Amino acid sequence: MLDRLKIQAEDVLRYQPALRNLLASILLFKTPSARAANTAEAARIVQKLCQAARLASTESMMRKAEAAIARQLPAIDPEQVPWTEFLPDFGQERIQKTIVLKRYVSEREKGVVFVSFDNQMARLAKAANLRRFAERYTLVLAPSWSPPHSIASYLFPRLYPAPIFCLISNPRDLDIFPRISDKYKMAPLYASSWFDPRIYTAVSAAEKEIDILMVANFGKFKRHHAFFAALRDLPRSYRVVLVGQSERGRTKETILGEAAAYGVRDRFEVRADVPYRELQELMARARTSIVLSRREGSCVVVVESMFANTPAGIYEDAEMGSRVFVNEHTGRLLRHDHLAAQLKDFVESSGQYEPRKWVMENGVGCVASSQTLNRILKRNALDNGGEWTEDIATLRWYPDPQYYDSQDAERLRLCYKEIEDSCGIGIASP
Repeated sequence: MLDRLKIQAEDVLRYQPALRNLLASILLFKTPSARAANTAEAARIVQKLCQAARLASTESMMRKAEAAIARQLPAIDPEQVPWTEFLPDFGQERIQKTIVLKRYVSEREKGVVFVSFDNQMARLAKAANLRRFAERYTLVLAPSWSPPHSIASYLFPRLYPAPIFCLISNPRDLDIFPRISDKYKMAPLYASSWFDPRIYTAVSAAEKEIDILMVANFGKFKRHHAFFAALRDLPRSYRVVLVGQSERGRTKETILGEAAAYGVRDRFEVRADVPYRELQELMARARTSIVLSRREGSCVVVVESMFANTPAGIYEDAEMGSRVFVNEHTGRLLRHDHLAAQLKDFVESSGQYEPRKWVMENGVGCVASSQTLNRILKRNALDNGGEWTEDIATLRWYPDPQYYDSQDAERLRLCYKEIEDSCGIGIASP
């Protein structure tokens, strides 16, 4: 009982709006209002203020944090930022989770490079010849989190000499990114917009023998404990599978320990660090899938579940990009109270949903999303006096950026060496 109370109390404190605003105001109060004397000091202050902005539960508090950040930015020389202090894995030599979508054609027709996540953006900031890269390539960025306030999202545009086309993790990012920098040009697409529908084929109802599948890393923000509390009141006959990986020191054993506190350690299977192919098999054989986060980025697994023809359940108030795809055809928006009864009804009615049919018919996958991005980039190029004779390659997420068509992979293979030779930027091939 004490263990459960501790877990639940911490969760309430983490997400209670008034407390989040109070913590944000405390951070603002403790942060020096005067402009810092040097880059390193100012960058540390900006990092704390970004934390305040992410904590803020009201628009007014978020804008107070943004105003405080703006006061510190002039003290920062982006070329002197000690990135290793803020990004522990910064030291990798090549930029990861990045893909060339279009080759450089001419001075009037740039190529296109897609970069995922803040830490890779920071690595690009340290490139040998960033100006030449910007002259030859249009940059498309997929952010890490929402809200997107981070030291990388603030400092990279001050260093990058061209507009940055930016995807979103939440609809409100369309307003927040332009406040961070006017160099961000928004594209209303998510990290979950690039799923390849060919990965899954529909299986029969008889093959779906997993009642509830929860795919979530073992971080606290995934809130496994909320599911364990509900699992106490679900039928023992249900087959339940949890799939995840270690996150910030929390391992499979951590999850089993929390389950024991709720008395349900023997009520599910937990699989850690499974190969992606095994995850696909589990997803295809599940009647339902759930994600119980209150706040995160796009959450790709929600849309993946839909393409596997497995309806997805998330909270109705989840600050999660993929919530825009959950409807009466694709899944269920859950309330926080009486979760067990809702999940039982969700499992029993799972055959009524047609998630794969809906996402296929409504342009959610990688082909339609690549066409949307192509239209945005083409319009921008032509409006600014450029040319557009070649379209971008179709991008898919599997589970990192890859080419949908193997012919594109071969056609663009030499671009990676060209970028390294001409700009001094090493990009790992997909």
